[in-house]
Amino acid sequence: MTSPVVPVDLDDVRLRTLERQPAAKAGPAAAKELEVVFLTQLLRAMRKTIPENDLLPRAPARDVYEGVFDRSVATSMAEQDPLGIVRGIGLKVGAGPADTKVGNPPEGTGESH
Repeated sequence: MTSPVVPVDLDDVRLRTLERQPAAKAGPAAAKELEVVFLTQLLRAMRKTIPENDLLPRAPARDVYEGVFDRSVATSMAEQDPLGIVRGIGLKVGAGPADTKVGNPPEGTGESH
């Protein structure tokens, strides 16, 4: 007999891994992971707006591929903190509290008020 296949929620696995990290590293890592999860969901929602066609019919393999692709693109995008989620909650990835306040652009961006 074979055991039943149990779906694994990779986002849940990643969040459980963050729970085991020391507090100093967990905050920035959790903020970055939040941005990755948000961007993944955003890409998935954007993909649903594209009309279906007969060129690539719906299939389980395609769903897996698109999920992995969206996660990979979101991870690459999150490296630059494009939405400012990490900076916005007062954390800097890889460091302690950020030097910038919410609503103020980071120094050196050329933006002024």
